[in-house]
Amino acid sequence: MYWIINDNIEFRPDSKKLISVTNPEINVVLTTPASRCLLLLLDASPDVVTQQEFFKKVWEDEGMLVPANTLYQNISIVRRGLRAVGETDRILVATVPRKGFQIDKSVKITRVAAVQEAEVAPDSLQGEDELDVEYRTEADPALTPEEIAPPARAMTVSKSSRLPLFVSILAMVAAFFIGAIGMNYFWHFSDTKPFFADYTFVEQDKGCRFYTKDDSRDNKNSFAHFKALILGSGLDCEKYPWVYFPLSQTSPGLAVLVCRQNYLKSAIPGCITLSFRGVGSE
Repeated sequence: MYWIINDNIEFRPDSKKLISVTNPEINVVLTTPASRCLLLLLDASPDVVTQQEFFKKVWEDEGMLVPANTLYQNISIVRRGLRAVGETDRILVATVPRKGFQIDKSVKITRVAAVQEAEVAPDSLQGEDELDVEYRTEADPALTPEEIAPPARAMTVSKSSRLPLFVSILAMVAAFFIGAIGMNYFWHFSDTKPFFADYTFVEQDKGCRFYTKDDSRDNKNSFAHFKALILGSGLDCEKYPWVYFPLSQTSPGLAVLVCRQNYLKSAIPGCITLSFRGVGSE
């Protein structure tokens, strides 16, 4: 079964298509809700289809609750489709203020029984998904503020509308933590100057390479005294050849960092600390 509207527009509910009778190349595929709206209007013609009937038969029977604006958008889609295929500016779907919509009484409607032939969709449409979207366009000129006053309806947010919100919140939380980690890394590691960059090589003895601060060399007796303590501790210079220590005249002890690799060049130098208490320079 299909419909002929004003002798020049063919509406096929099964395929949701509006086709020009005189030029079949001119056709429009309606969205599923828009197609159902048009079918309700044609079945009820010339009577009015109320807004409540649209909501129930187009959406609620399918388990969906939608705002009133969704109805107006789909009526607008129907009107634009009829104008495009019928190549006319006539108002074919009329608004009944505060009630609903109807096929204009001047429109000729013919209901045609299905013939025993398989309708073959044009090649250009085979395999294509329907354009089931809601248009965000300027208000339909045929809908005035008074006419589109929506009935009192309880709004229900579906799970599908909550999912994008959850994804957005999750993305914001992830962005916050990534930013915090990046800031922490920048704060702690942006200073590329290593701690022992101020230590300079003094000498190599028994396989150990000794590094101290520049002022350590000013007191050769102190350097020799602490070097003797380090070597006398039983340090294996073959395993830990890199030795770093400061030289202080006032410190009550000595802390020495000994490493398997060059601390300044190796990401994992393999260091341990030797501590000497109650020592002083001679």
